[in-house]
Parts: sequence; C-alpha cells; structure tokens
Amino acid sequence: MIDTDHLSPDAEALAQELATHGDYRVLRRVPKPYPSMPHMGPVPDGKCVAIVDTETTGLSAETDVIIELAIMLCFVGDNGEVIGHFGPVSWLQDPGQELDPKITLVTGLGAQHLKNQKINDTVARGLLDRADLIAAHNAKFDAGFIERRYPDLAGKAWACSCSEIDWLKLGYEGRSQSALLAHAGWFSDAHRAAADVWALFWLLQHRQRDPGGGPIRTHLARLIEAADTPTVMVQAERAPFAKKELLRARGYRWNPDGPFWQIELLPEKVEHEQAWGYRSGLPAMTTRTVTAHERHR
Repeated sequence: MIDTDHLSPDAEALAQELATHGDYRVLRRVPKPYPSMPHMGPVPDGKCVAIVDTETTGLSAETDVIIELAIMLCFVGDNGEVIGHFGPVSWLQDPGQELDPKITLVTGLGAQHLKNQKINDTVARGLLDRADLIAAHNAKFDAGFIERRYPDLAGKAWACSCSEIDWLKLGYEGRSQSALLAHAGWFSDAHRAAADVWALFWLLQHRQRDPGGGPIRTHLARLIEAADTPTVMVQAERAPFAKKELLRARGYRWNPDGPFWQIELLPEKVEHEQAWGYRSGLPAMTTRTVTAHERHR
C-alpha cells in the first residue's frame, strides 16, 4: 500500500527520484488518523477488530496501572479487507502516584499531563466489548492491563501482531513496530498510544504476497487467520532438571504456574514434537488446545 495523497506532490516527486538510487531508502510519514465508514452511516457488517495500545506506569499488570489508553475499531469483510474504521479514541489517566522518570522519557507524559485526567470507562469498555477480536502489537502485555481494569472482558479473543505474523518469512528483519513500519516504507511518531494504534493499523493494511507465490493480501488478513487458528500447547511435564537447556534451545518456555516447560505449535506439528520428546528421553508430553480466547494470557 503506497497511499501518498497526504504528502506534498513536489516532495513526493523528489522522494520517488531518490528511491531509484540503490544507496537510499525513503520513508514516508503515515497520514493523520481519519475515519472511513461506508457513507459515514450505520456500522457495517463484518468482523469487528479493536486495535489497542496502553501506556502504563510500569511492566507489571498486577502492580502498575494504565496512564493512557487508545482504541480503534475496524470492520473487516470475509476477505480480510477493511470495510470501515474509526478512531483511535484515546484517554489519559491520573495514576495517583509519582511517575518513574523513565516512563516520562519513553512516553513524553509527565504529571502535568495526567493530573485529574480519567479514562471514560463506559465508552472504553463498550468499544472493547463490541469487538470480536482485540489486537495489539504486544498482546500479552496489553491484555493483562485491560483485563485487570475491566475484569468482565476476561476471555475476549486477542491477537498479537508481533508474534502471530511470521515476519521473518515475509522478509522483515526484527519485530518491533517501528522496524516493521520502516521496512514497509513508513514512519510515525511513537510511544503515545493513539499514534501507535494508528501506525499499527497502517502497517496491517500493507499488502504483500504470501511466501511461496500465494495470494497478495493484507497483514491484517494474516493476523485474523492466525488468531482464528487453534494451536496446541505441548507441555513437558515432569521433565528432569537436566533437560532444561535442551528444552530452552528447542524454543520451550517456562510456565511457573505449571510448573513445566511448554511450547505452542500448530496441530500438524504436535505428533513430530512428541516423537522428539520420546527420543530425547523426556516423559510423555501432555497437550491442551489453545484458542484466541486463552492465548496471550
């Protein structure tokens, strides 16, 4: 997707000329957010995806709190194409405590911005409840904060654009949102929730052919497909301590709630993984099915 209507025609001509030289890469600023609803009328049919981002006082959803929340709703047809969108809508929240200076450096938010500010929980909860799928670039992080603030939304389906799209296969280096956006030829003001939500929407609208000569489709279509596909959590229960490094090297992660090592796989890879565990001298692997309603928790 190369939509340059928001850019200066004269500057765009220079950018296109510069881009023909192999020693340069040109990045274009994403446009300012704009709504696009059919005839600006009623909400369209189709799957509703809420793209969200939170800025917080720290990394722990149990002890830290949200200081900025942004939500954007997209309505998607059966082919994965967006047929309408509006937002992002964003709010600030006074945390009632002193901010870590590092948070101010990252977000640009200080006490003077947050004093007496409050998220409209009625509107925010309503937007999130309307969604069939909630998407974020680090869904595990955002889901923890959202579900703590809105416990009645626990169990909503979530998708993670960082981990559920195979960016490496698509030719991208790195998985940070800014790096992915730059690879697609764009840049954005980062680390404010509304700007990050809009930039993620812009990235997910980028069209690219599937690896191996598949169809050309948006990254959003890929993300929805991944979220809709059940996976299997393979659990190495009762694995000897001596097998820790073997499991880690294989891609397993420690689940302290188990406690055991586990790895999430597509169903067709489970039998092969269980055979590997047997050959490696591990106890029989157990499995459980994971859907978007449990994933990223």
